[in-house]
Amino acid sequence: MTTPRPAHRYLRDLAIAIVVYCALLALSLFLIGRVSEGIVQWLVMMIPLPALVAVAVAVLRQIRGSDELESRITIEAMAIGFAIGSLATFTYGLLQIAGAPNLSWTLVWPVYAAGWIIGTAVVRLRY
Repeated sequence: MTTPRPAHRYLRDLAIAIVVYCALLALSLFLIGRVSEGIVQWLVMMIPLPALVAVAVAVLRQIRGSDELESRITIEAMAIGFAIGSLATFTYGLLQIAGAPNLSWTLVWPVYAAGWIIGTAVVRLRY
């Protein structure tokens, strides 16, 4: 069974965006200690953002280009992922008030992504 063309394009675009994000993040982390403090550091840490925009564009393009069932599966999976991510981050925020260690905000996106992966598995079982 071959992968349909829109799905192939989506996976390619998403993979490229994620690889570019990782490379730009590594570059930012490399540069952050080598630039002067202040606005320059802020700008250096914004370097990966265009790749995150590319991830969002790839997902939106996939939803718009999918048939109704695939679009519904994606939207339901994202809704479940949003619920999981929100519950996890809010719960940990409450635990931080009670003394749990502070964690970096950069961990929020992976939490939501993991929720989306779980949501996709759950929704795929339904359909």
